[in-house]
Amino acid sequence: MSSPKIAVNLVPVTPANWRDCVALDVTEDQQTFVAPVSRYLTMCAYGDTPWQPLGVASDGRIVGFVMHGVDTSDNSFWIGGLVVDAAEQDRGIGGAVVDALVQRARAEGHPSVALSYLPSNAAASRLYASRGFVETGEREDEEVVARLRF
Repeated sequence: MSSPKIAVNLVPVTPANWRDCVALDVTEDQQTFVAPVSRYLTMCAYGDTPWQPLGVASDGRIVGFVMHGVDTSDNSFWIGGLVVDAAEQDRGIGGAVVDALVQRARAEGHPSVALSYLPSNAAASRLYASRGFVETGEREDEEVVARLRF
């Protein structure tokens, strides 16, 4: 019997919920793979950046964070900074977030969805591969790029 699909809502980060986003914490072993949410929010707020922040809500609570943006050179939709709070992991939240953003990218007419992760992040590799993402050989600094093409 399969687990029921978790419901998530991707919500704007606002003055009312940004502290809940910043309070998210991952497990100790994941800290080498993701930055603190405060760093991601700073990336979204300053400079010439395509990144837009979103809180991940489930059951009326912020349980995660993600950012998305569009690469204007090829109109690809990018997912970055996916964080699921340690207390909320293993419920399918990460997969539900990726699914929701893939659906958004399709609806907006983007030709692909891209993301990157450290090669040593086996959990990320499994999650994204399970959603159809394929490593392309591209690099984003020290991270590998995976894409889902439509």
